[in-house]
Amino acid sequence: MSLRRPTAPGLDGVRAVAVLLVVLFHVAPAWLPGGYVGVDVFFVLSGFLITTVLMEDAARAQHFDLPSFWVRRARRLVPAATLMIVVVAALTLVVGRDTGAGLRWQVLGGLTWTSNWFQVAQGWAYAEQGEPPVLNHLWSLGIEEQFYVVWPALLALGLLVMSRRRLAGAMLALALVSAALMGATYDAGDPTRAYVGTDTHVFGLLIGGALALAKVPHLLRSDRSPPARRTRLVMTGLGVTGLGVVVAYAVLVSWSGPVTYRGGLLVASLASGAVVVAAANRTAFAAALSLAPLRWVGARSYGIYLWHWPLIVLATRIAPPDRAVEAGVLAVGASVAVAAASYRFVEMPMRMDGIGLTLRRWVSPIERLVAHRRRPAYRWVLAVAVSAAVLVGAVTAVGTAPDESRLQASLLHGQRLLAGGAGEPVAPDPEAAAGGAQVPATCRTVGTSVRVSAFGDSVLVAAAPELLGTMARLRATARVGWQYEDVAAAVRKAAARGVLGPVVLIGTGTNGLVDRDDLDRLVRRQLAGHEVVLVSPYVPGRSWQKGALSSVRRVARDHDAVRLADWHGAVAGRDALLAADRVHPNERGARLYTRLVRESLGSC
Repeated sequence: MSLRRPTAPGLDGVRAVAVLLVVLFHVAPAWLPGGYVGVDVFFVLSGFLITTVLMEDAARAQHFDLPSFWVRRARRLVPAATLMIVVVAALTLVVGRDTGAGLRWQVLGGLTWTSNWFQVAQGWAYAEQGEPPVLNHLWSLGIEEQFYVVWPALLALGLLVMSRRRLAGAMLALALVSAALMGATYDAGDPTRAYVGTDTHVFGLLIGGALALAKVPHLLRSDRSPPARRTRLVMTGLGVTGLGVVVAYAVLVSWSGPVTYRGGLLVASLASGAVVVAAANRTAFAAALSLAPLRWVGARSYGIYLWHWPLIVLATRIAPPDRAVEAGVLAVGASVAVAAASYRFVEMPMRMDGIGLTLRRWVSPIERLVAHRRRPAYRWVLAVAVSAAVLVGAVTAVGTAPDESRLQASLLHGQRLLAGGAGEPVAPDPEAAAGGAQVPATCRTVGTSVRVSAFGDSVLVAAAPELLGTMARLRATARVGWQYEDVAAAVRKAAARGVLGPVVLIGTGTNGLVDRDDLDRLVRRQLAGHEVVLVSPYVPGRSWQKGALSSVRRVARDHDAVRLADWHGAVAGRDALLAADRVHPNERGARLYTRLVRESLGSC
């Protein structure tokens, strides 16, 4: 019997579709808000392929050779990922701008294939836009590798006590349990735990494995005859429908919404199962996915996935905010080129010849030069020098990386100050009860003689140390990640309790649109009789900046009692006043923020 494995070319096309969805989501999430579903397509395909390979190998050898399987998985995954981690770590030293923050834990998680659990333990928000970790994407590889370690042994044991059909049913039951856990652990404030946990997101791999165990014919099975023409037509219809569901999901369903976690991803995974089965047979659907460009991308999809995210993070950290999409596109182009080189020189040699033999082959030319005392060729000197520099840079980057960025430290400090007594007052304000301030609110009196109630998002949190240091009578309620709705609700709550100061400062629009009509109602009703200062938002490169800025400026123009602190106009293009994310103020920016707030009430 031939040892050559049967192939299904259409599955490379499935890989291509999956990685293209993920890449587009990372480059321009506003254009494809549900592109993250590509990861779930990968999960279903991986579960299907791994289980099929295990069953076929067991059929040939009459037993499960688990050590051989794990060695093949290591050859396939470890060298390319390790190379990427080392190079990216070194690049953080070159790029700077706090790209190395938290690198030590990211590298450790990546090298041990536990990145998802490190993200949970460290409290990293998966959807962090300002300063995303450069190795954030390794969470999915962690789930896959953990599955590869555990599942083969469970499969072998399971088949000792039950049939393939019953084991497939048990896997589907476990998939439902996993999906239910995802829904149960969903937190609207930050769904990271529900999304990256192995227990909550393993259902795609289980669905794929169940399909491999079920009596479904496909090209990778040696014990099944090809399906009849009618069956292939049905498979084509299911594949087209499944792909339509996946694409619709990618266009319509955002990452953070409840639909994603309460059945959405489960439905997308089941649809992906239909895509995989149709692509694994001789169907018209599989023929379309077997086109040469798709197969080329699919074969290199692992490398593209490895490299695209860190290169996007590094490129967008360097580029101006209004060129973030262009920088991301260039980074994707670079990742495809690097992935092609990795596929040729790293992945395929390691898979075919093994890690040890490939490494010896790389080193042997240098050994021969040393043994024969010949003058080394220039290219070998350059290769050794670059390799040594990258390795030294990576070790240095990991050894010197701070646990948190300067912005993270600033936000934590500001949040602690607000939580330590500089928040919303607990007693009604006698000045407000008397109908307003006895002392006019001016640049000199605001926050000193005249009390200020401030409400806002993370920009206000970052500016809090300077605001509180300058204005002793300022009390602030602000949270990282707050949308306009959160800020408005906090203002209304304080107004209902009668604890607003004569001057009310509102800073919002950093994380999303500002509802102009609602802000207008807030000013006319709850804030009637108060001096109101609105801070114009500055969030370059974000799709909502124009709308949020327009809303704030319009309300400020429409009301005599509303002043505009033009933060946007003051800092646009002045990166020296901003943190590495080019949104939040640094220490100098916080001083400017405070001055703008005071000067909005009159010249000092």
